[in-house]
Amino acid sequence: MKNLERLSAVASGRDRADIVFHGASVLNVFTREWEKKDIALCGQYIAAVAEPGMYRAEKEMDVTGKWITPGFIDAHVHIESSMVLPGEFARTVAKHGTTAVIADSHEIANVLGPDAVRFMIRQSERAPADIYFMIPSCVPATDFEHTGGVISVADITSILKMPRVIGLGEMMNYPGIINGDLATLDKLSTVFNMAGECAVIDGHAPLVRGRQLQAYRSVGIRTDHECHTFDEAAEKIRSGMYILIRQGSSARDLELIVPELAKSNLPVDRFCFCTDDKNIADIIREGHIDSNIRNAIRLGLRPEDAYTMASLNAAECYHLNDTGAVCAGYKADFVILDDEETVAVNSVVKAGVRPETEQSVTVKLSETRSGSETEELLYRACHSIHLEAAEITASMFDDSVSPIFGRYAIAIHPGTLNTEKKVLKDGEAERGLREGTMCRLAVIERHKKTGCHSMALLSGYGLSRGAIAMSIGHDSHNIICAGIRPEDMKAAVARICTMQGGIVIVRDAMVTAELALPVAGLMSNEPAVHVQSAHDALLPAARDLGIYKDTEPFVTLSFLALTVIPELRLTDCGLFDVCQWKFL
Repeated sequence: MKNLERLSAVASGRDRADIVFHGASVLNVFTREWEKKDIALCGQYIAAVAEPGMYRAEKEMDVTGKWITPGFIDAHVHIESSMVLPGEFARTVAKHGTTAVIADSHEIANVLGPDAVRFMIRQSERAPADIYFMIPSCVPATDFEHTGGVISVADITSILKMPRVIGLGEMMNYPGIINGDLATLDKLSTVFNMAGECAVIDGHAPLVRGRQLQAYRSVGIRTDHECHTFDEAAEKIRSGMYILIRQGSSARDLELIVPELAKSNLPVDRFCFCTDDKNIADIIREGHIDSNIRNAIRLGLRPEDAYTMASLNAAECYHLNDTGAVCAGYKADFVILDDEETVAVNSVVKAGVRPETEQSVTVKLSETRSGSETEELLYRACHSIHLEAAEITASMFDDSVSPIFGRYAIAIHPGTLNTEKKVLKDGEAERGLREGTMCRLAVIERHKKTGCHSMALLSGYGLSRGAIAMSIGHDSHNIICAGIRPEDMKAAVARICTMQGGIVIVRDAMVTAELALPVAGLMSNEPAVHVQSAHDALLPAARDLGIYKDTEPFVTLSFLALTVIPELRLTDCGLFDVCQWKFL
């Protein structure tokens, strides 16, 4: 809560500030200017940004020669994809200048249902970055797969009352919106009725343009993070949307959009940055939103525009009214840089203090039901795979599982989540498996013991020996496995069941590398550096199976079950053509 009396007293010079930062070049995101200013703090807020020497304080900080920008905001992220719990995620990204994120917990919601949001909110308490939540809108994403949870309109009403919940997450069911599906539209109406003009509804509309885009935008959807070309982004901007330029572990749209944006006359006011899905190893190695800014500047964007996209634009998009600027009355969330061109983070100020980012912790897993809500949620999250290793057989991965195995292949391409439907000629499947240009792909239902599982062929992945299995299979998070021999696939999936989730690599029926993800089969309870180390060991083991060097092995595999991204996907129920919106 702001102490308005004291803020006024400090700003007017009647009281001394708590802290004054002297000597830096401060970015004014409203005018896109660097100004030599002092910043006077009062508690968690900025009392004044003024000419040098105007304010005195109990504590004065000399930051001469540094550059100060607002704290960075990730406009759309699935924390589960980092593979660590929210507190550990926040500690990691805060080191890179991120002071707020807009999180959509639809990954874990597909495992636990509405309780997933409660779980993530509890786990994010006292995090060193603000974590705001969007309500998962499409759980399940479609009706073409089995999930562990469902979020209904009644659930949306309940979740919207929870702390730090600010809107409805990405509406992936764009065919439902475009075709006027009443159940889908009812979710949007519920949010608008409760939140009014402050309601924010995120979009997910790859390749949706023209009349279909107008229908999608007409119901109030505000953002999109699925643009793969500048032309598509420009059309959506002109339709009144915000574009969240994504740079994750696999989907990297920044290089496709920013160069054209930098050359265009289009204002950047409705562009933001997001990571969407980025694992913790890549965050530690490359950075978070600081990496988006750094690459945008490298690709020709003015630094002043890039920093504004990373702060004010996102804050305004999500109605974070006192966030996103270094300005009187705003939260004292800012980044001190050694260099503004390379985005060299020196230190971070969050709510007026340096956030605690070094104290990583291991969260103790819950083996029993203790009675408290927090422990009950953790127990459920830690027992989410309802398959026994003994139930997995090699015959589940035999070609005969699918009556159309060999007629089509899912073709993938580097740098995009989109796939291509490849129609195969006689004998092409057998030759592809023999020569290593294709591999088997399987999805096994893991939530409700339905026994559902399916098979298809995968092209463009490069796997020519062994198998990889994961309990991360967007968005339903059934077990997904790529391999050559059924025996290797069996061994990999059985190990996933024993571990209660994770990533497993097998060669010659032996596990060669693994990463345990026992929290909902999506996240580790260990510190970020431990997860990074285990993840880094996975990569050479995956490359040893022949996976192409320009293909990210794990994120790429995890999205092959998501039936809302064109063109061909595999769920536990079968091979699905997204463009035709039906099973093959």
